[in-house]
Amino acid sequence: GEGFKIAMKGLDGGRINIACCSVGAAQGALAQAQAHLHARRQFGKSLASFQALQFKLADMATELVAARQMVRLAASKLDAGARDASTYCAMAKRFATDAGFMVCNEALQLHGGYGYIREYPLERLMRDARVHQILEGTNEIMRVIIARRMLEADAPDVIR
Repeated sequence: GEGFKIAMKGLDGGRINIACCSVGAAQGALAQAQAHLHARRQFGKSLASFQALQFKLADMATELVAARQMVRLAASKLDAGARDASTYCAMAKRFATDAGFMVCNEALQLHGGYGYIREYPLERLMRDARVHQILEGTNEIMRVIIARRMLEADAPDVIR
């Protein structure tokens, strides 16, 4: 009678894997965006000199670092066999895949039309990042998992 519960626990590692894939895609997209901002010129200046674009890059980097740290926390809880590991795996998968998609989307925006064509690696990173929000359970399901655990009578405080 424990088969379903055991099978669901097997998804935790997969969720960490997908989260890592999103972090990797976001890292690649961020690197592409940085290079593009230095290489592309507009109004006689490199795009890297425009403060609004610098702000976008800073936000992308911050989201990426936060996602990476959340994945590390979830992985450490899973390795330790922590009681709340599944909750943290769901949180990491949800956050990292949403952040990864956001970073890739912003990188595409910084590239303009170039980011959307197949000749640029960003097109594939963007496509991959989108599907990460669906694989190993949709991000809506991750929210259900997190909220249900938080609302259980014996739930530990997951926000520490």
